[in-house]
Amino acid sequence: MRLVLDEPHAKARQRLKRWQGDAALFVRECIGVEPDAWQLDALHAISQPQTERLAMKACKGPGKTAVLAWIILWFLVTRRHSKIACTSITGENLSTNLWPELAKWISESVFLRHVVEWTKTRVVVKEAPEQWFAIARAWSQSADPQQQAEALAGIHAEHVLFV
Repeated sequence: MRLVLDEPHAKARQRLKRWQGDAALFVRECIGVEPDAWQLDALHAISQPQTERLAMKACKGPGKTAVLAWIILWFLVTRRHSKIACTSITGENLSTNLWPELAKWISESVFLRHVVEWTKTRVVVKEAPEQWFAIARAWSQSADPQQQAEALAGIHAEHVLFV
């Protein structure tokens, strides 16, 4: 038996395929935002297949948390069964900055509201919430390297992102 996708599903798959190679296009089309020039630089850099690491440094207020949220959402929905660990030296930084930013951008997108679910510590793809998610993980400022490693343990998948 051959599976035939109806037109809306076929268009969604085509869109996801285009977005997978272009995080900036995802932000524009899915979230409906035009990134700043430096955010575009970060989005273009993370979209390159050879990019293994990306570091950003900027003053307070230019939109670092927004671009991190966009990258998380882009990676999550364009890579099947991906797992993303979002880390910080304080849980408060995740719970008061990054996680509300994720909620904000999810609420701006009809597609994201349909596909993902936000909770206080996880963003999951509704289709497979136990295998396809972003999770907040923190450790104390006094944690040694072993304790830090334990906070990141257990993240195994074909597509993994650490933020």
